[in-house]
Amino acid sequence: MSISRRATWLVPVVAAAAVGGLVLFSNQADAIPPLPPLSAQQLADNVASATPTAFSGQVEVTTNIGLPDLSGVTNLFGMQDPSLISLLAGTTTIKVAADPAVGGRAEIDSATSAYVAVTNAASRDGWIYSSGTNSATHLVAPASLPAGHEGKPADPAETPPTPQSVAQQALDALTPSTTLTVLDNVMVAGRAAYTLQLTPNDAGSLVTSVDIAVDASTWLPLKAQIWATSLPTTPSLSVAFTSISYATPDAALFAFTPPSGTTVKTVDLGAMVPSHEAGQPADQADPMDPADPAESSDASRPAATVVAGQGWASVVQVTNLPAEVSAALADPAQLGSLLAGGGAPAEPTRGHHDHGGASSAASLSQLLGAVAQPTPQGTMYSTYLFSLLVTPSGHVYAGAVPASAVAAAASAHE
Repeated sequence: MSISRRATWLVPVVAAAAVGGLVLFSNQADAIPPLPPLSAQQLADNVASATPTAFSGQVEVTTNIGLPDLSGVTNLFGMQDPSLISLLAGTTTIKVAADPAVGGRAEIDSATSAYVAVTNAASRDGWIYSSGTNSATHLVAPASLPAGHEGKPADPAETPPTPQSVAQQALDALTPSTTLTVLDNVMVAGRAAYTLQLTPNDAGSLVTSVDIAVDASTWLPLKAQIWATSLPTTPSLSVAFTSISYATPDAALFAFTPPSGTTVKTVDLGAMVPSHEAGQPADQADPMDPADPAESSDASRPAATVVAGQGWASVVQVTNLPAEVSAALADPAQLGSLLAGGGAPAEPTRGHHDHGGASSAASLSQLLGAVAQPTPQGTMYSTYLFSLLVTPSGHVYAGAVPASAVAAAASAHE
């Protein structure tokens, strides 16, 4: 893998990690100890070279992306508690723990139910459990990486990447479209932190900025906030530690045994890899045979192409989606059933335990129906942070831009 390719995946991975597990600025009035000044490059270097650290604490997630009132949604993906629905619109508190060598855990508790997600490195599996439905999904990883996924042999002529070079590649990938600024230092959950702000250079994006706070001692990102142009005074999405400890969590937190009577669905992640990628012998796949899936799969896979704008204001066209996915995106009723785990509406629980699937599908369809708007170009979904259009041809156009920009891109390319 080349250094430039490492930088390509580093940017979304770092962004996803910041948004998926990190913290909001604390309102504490603690004095901020003086910190050595750092440039954006130095801060990125420190994050890239940091040793993964164990931690535990409490995270607060606040979401306001312009969804309609969700008070009438009583069951979504089997989540029957207001604390879970508030992940889409509102504030939710999550207890988290992680040990890079052992596993990770996230738990949401309320007065009526608990939701737990656990991963374990030793057993190579994970669990998602809901006490409200007394059901669990057991995710089982393949015993080894399938053929073709182990990574290519190192190129002797290629210089091994260093944390500094990876950070530089990431910054090089960002800076044509983004201004990176180190803001004033802050206190986050009692920790002194640097603040890195990413501001789009491109006019027309719905995103004003992304702010990330980084622990000045461990270099763990401690806070992520996404600001929308339509909400100048509050973040549209904020994920925040309200407390954090770097003591190593008890390993028992990463082992999960479902309670007696739990309905368990097992998902073999290895079975999701196509056979020609999962170690199929070479003599069983003829690369010259046009009917061979290894030869034809690229042409049939979904493809994304930037068709308008640039950087943060880009509009992407997605083609080659499965017909059932395109049809579901165009019809909130079908999409609700599909996302609830039921496939087509006529068979709401095909291949799955229901766990309230029918009512979940109805609730999700209700939600999506309130967001979806019919337009001359097709079905439009829009929020404070992104817009998505499904055309009658089955193409999808999406971007962090207003609905009008997505519609214009579709009109020019359909």
